[in-house]
Amino acid sequence: MKRTFIIAALLICAGLNARETSQDTTKVKRQYPYQHAIEITTGYPSLVFLAEYPWLDRQIEASRNGQTIKEHYQPGLNVGYTFSWGKRWEVSALGNIHLTIYDVLQYPEIPSSGSKKEYDKNAEPSLADRNTMVWGSISADVRFKWIVRESFSMYSALGIGTAFAFPFPMPYIAPVGIKFGKGRVYGLAEVNISAANTFGMAGIGIRL
Repeated sequence: MKRTFIIAALLICAGLNARETSQDTTKVKRQYPYQHAIEITTGYPSLVFLAEYPWLDRQIEASRNGQTIKEHYQPGLNVGYTFSWGKRWEVSALGNIHLTIYDVLQYPEIPSSGSKKEYDKNAEPSLADRNTMVWGSISADVRFKWIVRESFSMYSALGIGTAFAFPFPMPYIAPVGIKFGKGRVYGLAEVNISAANTFGMAGIGIRL
């Protein structure tokens, strides 16, 4: 009889504990129903790509031929996945792609009887050639939310990434980032230095 009483008491305790755990899990899910999100952002390309392009050598070679090179950096496209757990922590993975256009401009040649060609670099140059280069990178970071409100949060992030054309580790540092908006769609902006962006990025997110 005593053994039966002990077993019954243990079963009741286990049931109450399971019920409490289930209630806690339901409460957390009710407070933070969206654990997954897709974020689409844009920003100024990473300065690491300037090092990959042999800028100085090409400029010197172009100058000998009466040319100059002008670069046009296009805003990058970032697509990221974010997983949230608890109230303050997130993990994010980011893929980036952007274009850089290099225009080769030709100065007009000055008529000369000598063997050495001379060019009028005070004149308006004409477009001689155009090159387009495609860059890409991947990054991963961990976010900690300092401020959490119903429709606003502020966070900092730290991680690592690499560029496909320049394969060495690069830090992902975001001292300040914000998210704003309730429901499934929200806005975000972040000040960062990474393999994807320099100075920052901004865009929208979709909670899943």
